[in-house]
Amino acid sequence: MEKHPGKLFYRLSRLFPGDELPLKRKPRAKVYANPLETQALPPARPEGGPPLFRALAHLRPALPEVGASLTLQDLSQVLYPLAERRGGRGFPSAGEAYPLEAYLVVRRVEGVFPGVYHYFPKEHQLFQLALRVEEAAWSEALVGLALERAAALLVLTLVPERSEALFGLRGYRYALLEAGYATGLVLLAATGQGLFAYPAETFYDEVVVRLLRLPEGEYPAVVVILGR
Repeated sequence: MEKHPGKLFYRLSRLFPGDELPLKRKPRAKVYANPLETQALPPARPEGGPPLFRALAHLRPALPEVGASLTLQDLSQVLYPLAERRGGRGFPSAGEAYPLEAYLVVRRVEGVFPGVYHYFPKEHQLFQLALRVEEAAWSEALVGLALERAAALLVLTLVPERSEALFGLRGYRYALLEAGYATGLVLLAATGQGLFAYPAETFYDEVVVRLLRLPEGEYPAVVVILGR
């Protein structure tokens, strides 16, 4: 029996001719019923900014340089790829299971109280979950990465059981792919606005889980550091 967890995962999630996927149910999105505060985001501008290929030419993961604040419009544009529109979102999701969740750790955003927020894609809104940012703990979670120039952290998490309900163990592959799709679009959206975005894939998982108070079965996938 294979003991290496990565190899075991890929072995158990393979498909062979004649295999059937569970396809049991379409899961529901996560909603916080009693947030501390609700912050509506301005409508994202579908036009404006540099053309796509000009943005692609400048696309590179980079940490913020000057430590300036973001605006609420900046956040709206960066989160726009994750928003629900016309019954879907801006990235593929196998079976429309959407195992992806998004959280904002706000340090310096004009017009937004510092704290931790959950992003609600259906309404393009932020739901406040915590009133303060544990700066030292977040730096520890990111393996000592200095955050003084970061305006916000975008944390993408996964609830693989949503995909597993439709596709069995292979749903775990699809969930990881979805995190990759979403991260790439967020980086592109940030670059198109002249912002800096850096995907921090190395972090202490259990510290992030504690800071976001994630329930059992929801796992952090990537932390995107945003700023100017």
